[in-house]
Amino acid sequence: MQPATKKLSVSAILLGILGGIVGIAAGLFLGFALGAALAAAFHVSTFEGEAGYFAAFIALIVTGIVAPGLILLTLYWRGTRGLWLFVGLMTVCVSLGIIAVSGFGIWYAGQPHVLNINGPTPLLEFEVKPPNGQSLESLNDVQPELDTPRNRMPMPGYWHTDAPQDPGVRAGYVELYFRTSQRLFVLKFPGDTDRIFRLKLPANPMREKYRAWSDWQNPDFVAKAGQQPARLSGGNEYQIRYKMDYQDR
Repeated sequence: MQPATKKLSVSAILLGILGGIVGIAAGLFLGFALGAALAAAFHVSTFEGEAGYFAAFIALIVTGIVAPGLILLTLYWRGTRGLWLFVGLMTVCVSLGIIAVSGFGIWYAGQPHVLNINGPTPLLEFEVKPPNGQSLESLNDVQPELDTPRNRMPMPGYWHTDAPQDPGVRAGYVELYFRTSQRLFVLKFPGDTDRIFRLKLPANPMREKYRAWSDWQNPDFVAKAGQQPARLSGGNEYQIRYKMDYQDR
């Protein structure tokens, strides 16, 4: 056993955290086992999962006893005494809470966040305007698509078959499925240079203001097949504007 100390060392806190993790795991395991045994002994109904809820409740109680007890035992083994035991217990518990929240945050950040989970998939309506001197026929074989870090594959866009209100543009739409502020709208020209637009939308563009047409926007990048995108140097170019649409289609 370590000699008694009046100070709370970093090593004691780290070992206390480790003891707390072990205590939580052991408490949950023992608690569920005890809860299942008690549920069977007291004939707790399995209807709508009542026995499971009972076992989980017992597991929480057991964990609430085992984990702090093991933390205190670890701190005591490291030589912590008196008031420092309480300070150490609080420090370790707060540290475990921070670790748990951070772990959940990392996990949550890695999950695909659906933009409108309880409703229809929002649509991004867009219009494409050819450069001066180019006709709409130059867009006949162009494939629009949306590229985001959340999508495994680019989302294909679709051209409207009906004529747009403005005869000088071609209109279409693409689905916005995930929440992300990194959205690239691409006009893919077969055998030619693709135009890439960085959409100026927040991760969640569900507010009313985004249902109005944006300003006309020039491409941010251009790219040829098999080559890295390059910054656009300016000039007479294709332009797009866009707005949100939340209706079923």
